[in-house]
Amino acid sequence: MTLTVTRGPAARPAPDARATPAHRRQRGRHGRRRHVRVLLVLASVVVVLFALTDTLLTQVRLHHAQVRLTATRRAEAEAIRGIGLAEATIRGLLADETVGRGTVAQLDTQLASATARLSQSVAGLNLANFSVATIHSCLQGVQGAVADIAAGNRSAAVSALQSADDSCQLVTSASAGGPVYPYDVPDPDVIDVGGTYYAYGTNSASGNIQILQSSDLTQWTLLGDALPHLPSWARFGATWAPGVIQIGALFYLYYAVSAEGTECISVATSPSPAGPFDDRSGGPLICQTSLGGSIDPSPYLDGAGHLYLTWTSNGANGQPATIWAQPVAAGGTAMASGSAPVALLRPTQAWEGSVVEGPFMWNDGGNYFLFYSANSWRTSSYAEGVATCQGPAGPCATPLPGPILGTEAQFAGPGGATVFTTPGGQPFIDFHGWQPAAVGPPNARLLFIRPIVFQGGYPVVGAPAG
Repeated sequence: MTLTVTRGPAARPAPDARATPAHRRQRGRHGRRRHVRVLLVLASVVVVLFALTDTLLTQVRLHHAQVRLTATRRAEAEAIRGIGLAEATIRGLLADETVGRGTVAQLDTQLASATARLSQSVAGLNLANFSVATIHSCLQGVQGAVADIAAGNRSAAVSALQSADDSCQLVTSASAGGPVYPYDVPDPDVIDVGGTYYAYGTNSASGNIQILQSSDLTQWTLLGDALPHLPSWARFGATWAPGVIQIGALFYLYYAVSAEGTECISVATSPSPAGPFDDRSGGPLICQTSLGGSIDPSPYLDGAGHLYLTWTSNGANGQPATIWAQPVAAGGTAMASGSAPVALLRPTQAWEGSVVEGPFMWNDGGNYFLFYSANSWRTSSYAEGVATCQGPAGPCATPLPGPILGTEAQFAGPGGATVFTTPGGQPFIDFHGWQPAAVGPPNARLLFIRPIVFQGGYPVVGAPAG
């Protein structure tokens, strides 16, 4: 703004004969000061007006940004579902001996559509660039894994998933207590080996038994396939619920596997927790055909060095689902001679939904606790319970009238839990759970880890860190 002051001749005062040159200079300075003060007042008014205008514009821009950010969050949810569909297709491709081009093409179309919807919903929104970039990176990694699996290149698929680990983790775990790994890890088992943690999970794009590694329980790295080769009697693409234990210099990996249409249990060994594990058996270790098959093996080593195995029979021929225990022979690859399975637990409570499975035996200072999952694993009703036992072979009871871990804000249908202890002595529970808005197949079951505390002599799942 330009300020113009005009003085006409009539406005000019008559010369003062008594005014000295100094007096005239002083009057001139006073006049200039008045002009400066006027300019400053006007400038202040302008600044205030600009500030008010800018504040109003900022509020308008912020409102629009918030609206677009809400759309972005919805798009993120769609992208997460797209990731789950991709993983489900990968598992389906791995389960088939031949890869159908139509299935891969259909998945590519679904992912491309999800990406397009995401881009459209966040166009021009700078505040959401972080989310957009990470989602795109995650989707690209999953798409790459799909293409590699279709081409029969599993090692490249593992590399593609590894490259997208960080971005997918940011998409799926935006707050404290969220999943610690962004991909599907059903039925996890975490062990501590000298301060390094290893997590094993049901078959996925990374192989028959996937394996992750971490030094802090927060950041996990995909190592690949812990069990790259199956025995000739086992069906490829149907290996799940691993349980790993170290005995001396060897690590034993017990796992469920399909054999000629029946669910059975086998075991593999390795000198390293990172594998590869080798199963040279000629047949299953346990296979209760008349009881609907045997699944979810979990090893337990007592203080005297005796090894036990707990597992679940599905139930058949009028028999309910049952959790069993039996001693294992020295060497870990056969059941103890002369021993027989002992029933530890059957469903007796309404919340269990006639299902008990996924057992894990844990000893805390001489107190034996049997952790187990119950209800339908496909739903948000799936939950984790605990029973007290007199020893690794029972007998056991169900003292609590409900689960110790069920659906909450961060996850739905938690289960498949195991317990481990850090070098500092803090017990943690690891388990899988659905995203609350994506429950049931083909969505992913993600890996969660929570501390365990004790209340009234029973283990209780503690609050997440952060």
